[in-house]
Amino acid sequence: MRADPAIELIDVSFAYDGYEALRNVSLVIREGELCCVVGPNGGGKTTLLRLMLGALKPTRGEIRVFGLSPNAARARVGYMPQHSRYDPQFPVTVMDVVLMARAERRLGWRYTSADKSVAARCLEEVEMGGFSGRLFNALSGGQRQRVLLARALACEPQLLLLDEPTANVDVVVEDKLYSILKALGERMTIVMVSHDLGFVSDIVQSVICVNRRVVVHPTSNITGEVIRDIYGGDMRIVRHDHRCSEEGHKHG
Repeated sequence: MRADPAIELIDVSFAYDGYEALRNVSLVIREGELCCVVGPNGGGKTTLLRLMLGALKPTRGEIRVFGLSPNAARARVGYMPQHSRYDPQFPVTVMDVVLMARAERRLGWRYTSADKSVAARCLEEVEMGGFSGRLFNALSGGQRQRVLLARALACEPQLLLLDEPTANVDVVVEDKLYSILKALGERMTIVMVSHDLGFVSDIVQSVICVNRRVVVHPTSNITGEVIRDIYGGDMRIVRHDHRCSEEGHKHG
């Protein structure tokens, strides 16, 4: 039996000030999938994630997350943005950063012992358990990425949206992050943007290519006209699974 849809996009388009960033996108991501979104810079990858999150509203079409509108499903979604805005001079601790994800559940800024317990558990899960009292701005880039992942997990999501989780980290840190994501994929749906096809090929079940429109590829290594059309040049696509239709690749 196939899993229920976690995310459905039905003929979705989106424009910024008249510029069409996404066009006629129809897509289903099922519960339990670990998906990677790839494509050229400016192709609409981050826009696609923000539409799923409900931070943007489509110009046309419909989006459902667990059968609800993105805003109605927001409490079930964890999000890690590509760039985290913070004041490097502000003395916020690692625990403070992770607890921010619990603020939406509170009427004020008083965190309960349960909130702190969840935050501590999430830090342990990303192998940052011993850093809760450290200043966030004193961490390395890779450590900050893991703390931000813990923050995304602290809302106890069923769906995790990650925008370039391995941006600006070295290969060792990248490998560690992907190991963590592979384990998380055992219990939740994950959609992440990444340029690193070599690494994600080991953990993802689907690769969704975005360049204003969406193309879903069959499982295989593909070169040729379809890839040139999407990426603007020759590019080798890594192996990925479970997104192919009986007809092969399909266009959204």
